[in-house]
Amino acid sequence: MTISLTDVAKISKLSSIRLSDAEKVVMQTQLAGIFSWINQLTEIDVSNVNLNDFPQAQMFEREDVVTAPNQVKEVTQNAPQVAHDMFAVPKVVE
Repeated sequence: MTISLTDVAKISKLSSIRLSDAEKVVMQTQLAGIFSWINQLTEIDVSNVNLNDFPQAQMFEREDVVTAPNQVKEVTQNAPQVAHDMFAVPKVVE
């Protein structure tokens, strides 16, 4: 896949990143390299790979234990509004 300077300009506008003309050329080169690597990945034959041959990641459970009780003031200190020791938010549904 080829990427043009126009494509780089559109991407930079969408991502709100201001690039000079020289930076756009550098970005074009870097993005072309990334897309080249992606194209190399599509050429790999994975038809003989069995997904069951790989161990699945184990999720370890931990005890649900309170480690720092009564942290209400610390948790709500930056809240714009607090009511009854909880974050107060405006009513959304009427």
